[in-house]
Amino acid sequence: MSEKSIILVVDDEIVSRYTVEALLSSEGYTLVFAETGEEAIEKAATLIPDLMLLDVMMPGMDGFEVCQRLRANPRLAELPVVMVTALDDRDSRLRGIEAGADDFMSKPFDRAELRARIRTITRLNRYRRLVETEEQLVYLANYDTLTGLPNRNLLMERMRQTLGRASRNRQGVNVLAIDLDGFQMINDSLGHEIGDKVLCEVASRLTQAAPIGATVARLSGDEFIIMEETNDPVKDISDNAQRLLDCISQPMMLNHHEVVITASVGISVYPSDGEEATILLKNANTALSRAKTQGKNTYQFYTAEMNAMALKRLILENQLRKVIERNELQLHYQPQIELTTGRIIGMEALLRWYHPERGYISPDQFITIAEETGLIIPIGEWVLRTACQQTKDWQNTGLTPIRVSVNVSSRQFQHPNLLHTIKQTLQDTQLNPHYLELELTESILMEENRTHKDKVISNINILNELQTMGVHIAIDDFGTGYSSLNYLKRLPLNTLKIDRSFIQDVCTNRDDAAITTAIIAMAHSLQLTVIAEGVENNEQLAFLQQKGCEICQGYFFSPPIPIPEMTQFLEKFNPPTFSLLTH
Repeated sequence: MSEKSIILVVDDEIVSRYTVEALLSSEGYTLVFAETGEEAIEKAATLIPDLMLLDVMMPGMDGFEVCQRLRANPRLAELPVVMVTALDDRDSRLRGIEAGADDFMSKPFDRAELRARIRTITRLNRYRRLVETEEQLVYLANYDTLTGLPNRNLLMERMRQTLGRASRNRQGVNVLAIDLDGFQMINDSLGHEIGDKVLCEVASRLTQAAPIGATVARLSGDEFIIMEETNDPVKDISDNAQRLLDCISQPMMLNHHEVVITASVGISVYPSDGEEATILLKNANTALSRAKTQGKNTYQFYTAEMNAMALKRLILENQLRKVIERNELQLHYQPQIELTTGRIIGMEALLRWYHPERGYISPDQFITIAEETGLIIPIGEWVLRTACQQTKDWQNTGLTPIRVSVNVSSRQFQHPNLLHTIKQTLQDTQLNPHYLELELTESILMEENRTHKDKVISNINILNELQTMGVHIAIDDFGTGYSSLNYLKRLPLNTLKIDRSFIQDVCTNRDDAAITTAIIAMAHSLQLTVIAEGVENNEQLAFLQQKGCEICQGYFFSPPIPIPEMTQFLEKFNPPTFSLLTH
């Protein structure tokens, strides 16, 4: 190994240079000499030696400055430097260490010491270079040299691992094939240098815009791939694909040229579009070709069914953004009956969307989208204000006051303006807070408790302030969120609502009957009022009466009904006493 090592000897004294040459002539090293600091830096940059023997005391640029310049040069920063000096004082050695020297030797040289040190340092340096070469070969085998993104080789390996994990966890995987529109025109008109810069900029934008944990790769030319694990392909693509297209299409300033380029995206989904990496890539490229024929700057799924679902969701989302201004939202109301007296003691306000062409759209179809897009905030405020105003209007007509229950979503509960919105609404509508009940699902509070321990105190403070205002708090759909009793008893609550899934078979399913009985007993131990949802027949009603449930709502009494029908219902039972004997 030593006969291949190059040693650059830097010394302004000819005697010192001859001495080193004589001492090392039999070792088989290639010796190169420099007489000044400037010459040393120039030869080091050209030869990239295995070792530099650097004299400290030289006219002009001394050894300390030479070493500092070497360390500032990325190509020479790792070059081993042994400082040679007649100075043997501590300050000079400290200064050398600060400059970046690896070792020190004093003049005159000890032959055995010089040979031993050089042999050790050159051996270590060659080993380091060998490791760096192997690492570079591994890098070149797995990464694109222009953009630094994973190449096809690494992408296929990651896809193999991801698909295996997805199979075990029963998850989906989205594969997005991305191709730049009209890229060849940029190469032809502005040159390949600008074209390469466009590719690097697109790679950077895709990396920043891709979901956390996704793999972004460049296969060849202007073709990129994004692979992401998913539990909801349509939702994730709807959230991410258009953002990727918008990100790419932003103007770029390259060498004083403003470049605007768009892209087309084809999408395949594991496992519906294939279970192997090669099949998923092929199908993503088939969808990409379809996106190109659709006018470019768009995305397409591989299957028509997925395209239809994505389009339907996109259309619904766009229409949902305009429902308030178009006055398409309505509230229906479902009465709540006190079982011991038959009195109507409250009603739940339930949101309905009446589309001018499609008619009533089920909340199951749009509430989730509203949550995901944040539209639930303005929609929720509309529901709160409308329910409070309508309740006050009924009171103003002389009807006996009853409480209205309004559902609060997770996004609403987390919103910093929640308390202000509620206070302002009550003030504007002049509704007594006693006649407003907010329903929070069990999962909202439990999700906050599990993921952010510091939220527990915040949740309790919010609920305390609401109760201080006079607003009632109910836990909705109880029994589906696996609440911690220890956590639940810390919450300032008024009402617990048993989920309809337990009531449905309460008379025929022993487990549902046992769970319902336990929930009622637990609620009473916490001094909470119990409301059973989804009551549909006499048998369910009799069971709940026997177990001490205070309040029921469901189709047995009335379905959710619009304002005119609810007005008639309240007028018919004014004072609001409902005859249970008629059912």
